[in-house]
Amino acid sequence: MTASPFTTLPSELICQVFEYAADFSVVAALAQTARVFCHTWRENPTSICRAVAPRAISNFTDAERLLDVQEEAAKWPRDDREPKSLIRAKRLQSNARCASAAADAWGHLVQKHSGREEYPDPPMTPSELARFKHTFYCVWTAGVMTRAPHLRDQALPFLDKCNPRELFRLDELAIWASYYNENDFGSAGLALRDEVWMDGYDLVQRCLQKIYLKRNICY
Repeated sequence: MTASPFTTLPSELICQVFEYAADFSVVAALAQTARVFCHTWRENPTSICRAVAPRAISNFTDAERLLDVQEEAAKWPRDDREPKSLIRAKRLQSNARCASAAADAWGHLVQKHSGREEYPDPPMTPSELARFKHTFYCVWTAGVMTRAPHLRDQALPFLDKCNPRELFRLDELAIWASYYNENDFGSAGLALRDEVWMDGYDLVQRCLQKIYLKRNICY
């Protein structure tokens, strides 16, 4: 029986194959291809996850910031059975599924009220989708901060860094969520009416009130 050519490749080269994967489903498939691939994945999960995550997760900077805040807020215990990078990759993907589910719901709502339902085009352009997810992650991050006593003081300054246009988009998202009757995103695990989200929306309103107050004083 002829040996697989993969068995003769150096592990560094196989690791690079993993690092060029488009997403984590490709990584999982590669790891099951051959024993040498499985071994390389087990030995190099940190470098592989760090390389793949920015490509696999849209709005990666926003997503990573949310995850950092979630970890700090919850003080999640370390699980030595899995590398930290792998645990983070799984949580990033879980959060990303929530963002995608919300973006889909928002996009279909926009499509419906704009009279574009009969068109087969996607309800949002890539740039619109990126803006929505940025807004979504900002509200979520601020809400998580308010639920952790040691981070609560950072929540309002975090949103204060947003420009007025971003804040109006945050407010738009909050209004949509408050009237979104279904609030059912299946396996995504997203609940827009829980305490985290309500606190995030409340902070947005406070930031907007500050802007209105400043404008009234100036005029």
